[in-house]
Amino acid sequence: MAESTTQRTRPAPVLWIQIGALVLGTLMFLYGLVGFWPSFAPAGPDGQQSTLLGIECNALRCALQVLLGVIGWAAASRAPAARGYGWLLAVVNAVFVVLGIIGVANPDADPLAMNVPAVVAAGAFALLGLVLALVPLRRQIPGGDDVLAED
Repeated sequence: MAESTTQRTRPAPVLWIQIGALVLGTLMFLYGLVGFWPSFAPAGPDGQQSTLLGIECNALRCALQVLLGVIGWAAASRAPAARGYGWLLAVVNAVFVVLGIIGVANPDADPLAMNVPAVVAAGAFALLGLVLALVPLRRQIPGGDDVLAED
């Protein structure tokens, strides 16, 4: 009887960048979803938007954050997609930071209704996106040293 030469394939290992994309996507989704709650409240007597823990909320920005969260979940399936998600997160949040700084300096030109805490949060997400995009991947080789993994 001939021996079968079937090879068993193992699933690809889940890399830290994929977990990072999943976690950042979840955080971005929750940040956007929770922001919807006060964003539909009427503006206060001083004309300011409603805030949640000191962060001004805007429905447009919240919708973009929810969309970025869903993209993060989809990108977590593959390492190259997770790295691309890091770049997307960094660029979009850098735009949020620039628009927020313009809005803080001139409240009449503030389409995303961002205050200083919202700018800081966007800056933190931009930096975390850069970490996903730029930090090299490393894999352990059994009985050997760390090597750079290919995307």
